[in-house]
Amino acid sequence: MEQLGIAPFQLVTQIINFLVMVFLLNKFLYKPILKALEERKKKIAEGLDYTQKMKEETEKSEKKRQEVISQAKEEAGKIVEDGKRAGKKLEEEIIGKAHIEANNILGKAREDIEREKLEMEKDLRTKTVEIAQSWVEAVLGKVLGEKAQKTLINQKIEDLSKLSK
Repeated sequence: MEQLGIAPFQLVTQIINFLVMVFLLNKFLYKPILKALEERKKKIAEGLDYTQKMKEETEKSEKKRQEVISQAKEEAGKIVEDGKRAGKKLEEEIIGKAHIEANNILGKAREDIEREKLEMEKDLRTKTVEIAQSWVEAVLGKVLGEKAQKTLINQKIEDLSKLSK
């Protein structure tokens, strides 16, 4: 090898230096760098997984929110419908009560009118009897005696009272 210009001792020392350098680089440089790269790769993978999970959770939350909103809309619609039905029912009850009250008022008015009519007829008969009595007394007082007058008056009063019934 010396003929080629290679010194064996130098070759061996350079090989040993190379191996020591490879060992030192491997132990102190490559392994820590590879370890840091591997940890970074794991963190990136965890971050991507976390991002995917958050995306899924966001989608679930959005679906839940949409469901809650649709349920709230349905419930609001039901409440409005119930309110309309209750209002309609209350309206019908009020109208029914008003009709009943109006019929009661009309019935009472008819009864009052009938009672007044009967009282007026009774008063009219009484006044007619009184007028007839005074007329008969005036006419008969001149023609008949007192006893005959009373008998005739009583008889006519009985006749008139039978007619008034």
